[in-house]
Amino acid sequence: MPDALDTEAYDALVTAAETYRAALTVRLAGEAGLRADEIGRVTPGHLRESGIASGHVLLAVPSPGDGAASEAASSSPDGAESIDRETVVPASLAGDIRRYADSEGIGDDDPFVDVSTRRIQMIVRETATRAAKRTDGTVGPDVTASDLRHTFARRLLVDRGVDPHAVREAGGWETTAALDQYLDSLDGKAIAGAVADSSAGRGGHDRVLDAAGAAGGDRTAPAGLGGFEGLAAGNDDSGERPISAVPRRLAAIDRWAEAWVVREPTDGGRVDIASAAGVGSDAIRERGLADGGPWRDALTGTSVTTDGHPTTAGRPAIAVPVSYENVTHGSLCVVADGGRPVDAAERRTIEVLGQSLGWAVTARRWRELLHSDAVTEVEFQTSDESAFLARASATLDCQIDLSSTVTVTDEISRLYLSVTGARPQGLADVVDGLSGISDLRLIETDEDSCSVSVQVTAGSAVQTLTDYGATVRDATARDGRVRVVADLPEGTDVRPVADGFRREFEDARLASKESVARSPRTESSLREGVKDRFTDRQWTALSTAYHGGYFDWPRGSTAEEVADAMDVSSPTFHNHLRKAQRALLDGLFEDERRLERS
Repeated sequence: MPDALDTEAYDALVTAAETYRAALTVRLAGEAGLRADEIGRVTPGHLRESGIASGHVLLAVPSPGDGAASEAASSSPDGAESIDRETVVPASLAGDIRRYADSEGIGDDDPFVDVSTRRIQMIVRETATRAAKRTDGTVGPDVTASDLRHTFARRLLVDRGVDPHAVREAGGWETTAALDQYLDSLDGKAIAGAVADSSAGRGGHDRVLDAAGAAGGDRTAPAGLGGFEGLAAGNDDSGERPISAVPRRLAAIDRWAEAWVVREPTDGGRVDIASAAGVGSDAIRERGLADGGPWRDALTGTSVTTDGHPTTAGRPAIAVPVSYENVTHGSLCVVADGGRPVDAAERRTIEVLGQSLGWAVTARRWRELLHSDAVTEVEFQTSDESAFLARASATLDCQIDLSSTVTVTDEISRLYLSVTGARPQGLADVVDGLSGISDLRLIETDEDSCSVSVQVTAGSAVQTLTDYGATVRDATARDGRVRVVADLPEGTDVRPVADGFRREFEDARLASKESVARSPRTESSLREGVKDRFTDRQWTALSTAYHGGYFDWPRGSTAEEVADAMDVSSPTFHNHLRKAQRALLDGLFEDERRLERS
C-alpha cells in the first residue's frame, strides 16, 4: 500500500511548497483525500457548508470528464453535473482555497488548479524533492498524491478514530481493504466491547447485558463472546470446524437456547443444516424449516430479527448471513432462551460474528487445499453476459485464456489474460462501464493477439470461485462461453459452491467433478514451497511484475506502472520486489551449497 506521512513529515511537505497553488495541491490530496485527476476538477462551486459542524466544509468531487467531448457522459439526464462523491475539508483549508480563488479571480466553475493530471503529479513530486533536501530525509523525495491520500486516511482513522466506512466514502475507495493497514486487529472481546460501547453511546442502555443475558451485568462479557471463542477453538488442533464450534459455544451460555447454521437448498431439495447446537436437526426440520423463515431471509445478505416464528419455536431469534466477500456460506440462526427480544447490541455482535465465521470457513478451505494430498477438481461453464470473459469473447469473436491471477487485496484481484483474435481497443470497449471490472492495462500486442491485465472486484467467474476458497487452474472463454477449472479440498461439499456460482451466473452448470490425487512434486506444490519464503506483499510484487512483463526485454511494464497496478508507491514496490528476489536467490544458492557439501 502507499505510505502515509506522519504529522511532522506532512507539515514539512506543505511548508516546502513554493507557490500557493502547490500548497493547495498538496493539501487537497492530504486533507481532502483527492486523487491527482480530481484535484484538477474541483472548483469554488463545489464547496458547500455541511450543516453539521462549523469546523468542516463539504467538497463535492465531480465525476471524470474530458471537456466538451464528454459533457453528456459526465452529466445527469436533467443537465446537472454528475458528482462522484462528497468529502470533508477542514475549515482552515476551505478558507485558504476560497481566499486563493478571490485573489486569482477564479470563478465558481473554474478549477482551483487548472493544469493536467500529469502536471499535478509533478507538482507533488517537486515539492517532495524540496522538502527532502530541507528536512534531511524526514520527507522522502518520492512522495506521491496516492501517499497523500493515505495520509488523509491515516489522520482520520488513527489520530481521530473516524468510522472506516466514512473514510472510505470520503476518499472514494471501492473497499475498506485499502485502509486495513491503519486498523488494529481485534479479538472477540474487543469487538463485542466496541459494539456494546457504541450502543451505550447512543443512549440505548445504561448497562450492557452480560453473557447470561441479564440486565445490569458485566460489560466485558456480552452475549456473543462465546461465538468468538468458538472461532478460535474451531481453528486449533482439536479438528473441530468453526462452523460447528461457533453454534456449540453460543448455545452453551444461558442467553441462547440454540444455534444452527443452514445452507440454501437447491432445486427444492432437502434443507441442509450444516451444524446445530441446543436442538437436533430433525427437530428443526419438523418446525417447517423448508417453508422459509428468518434463516432464508438472511441468505439475501441482511440480518433478520424476530420476536417469534415457527422455525424458532416461537421464541425471539436473530439470523445473520455467514459470508465472506461476495460469498454466502449459509445463515447463522441464534434463538433466545426466554421471551426477551434480541436488542441492538446483541444484533450487531451476532452480525460481526457471522462475518467472522464466513471468513473462517473460507480460510480453512484455503488451508486444507494447501496441505491436502488429493483435491476435488471441478469444471464450471457459463454463457451468462454478466461473466466478463464470456461477454468479451462473444462480442469480439475471440478466445481469451487466463494466464494468472494475482491477489492485490482481500477484495481485489488482477487477472492476466492472453487474447487471440482481438485487439486491445476492442477489449477496452467491452470493459468500459462494466461493474466490478476496471483498469485494463496492455502488456504486449501482436498482429491479431494481445496480453492484458484487468482489475476485478465482481463479475468474474474466476473471482467468484476464488472467493469460495477454490484455486483456479485454468479458464478459457470462446464463443460467449467461459470454462473454469478449479481445485477444492478433497471431501468439500461442492453443492454450496455450485449454488453460489449459479447465484452469480444464472445459466452456470457444473460440467464435471473428479477426485484427483496430488503428486508430491507437482508444479503447484513446488510453487507453494517457493511462496513460503515470501511475505504476501513480496509475492504480490514479484508475481505482478512477472505477469506484467517487467522482466521482459523490452519491458512490457515500467516499475511505476507495476506499482500503480498494486496501488503502492514506486519505492514501496521496489522494496518488496528486491526482498522477494533476494529470498528467491537465497533459496537457489542455499540449495546449491547443500548439494556441493553432500
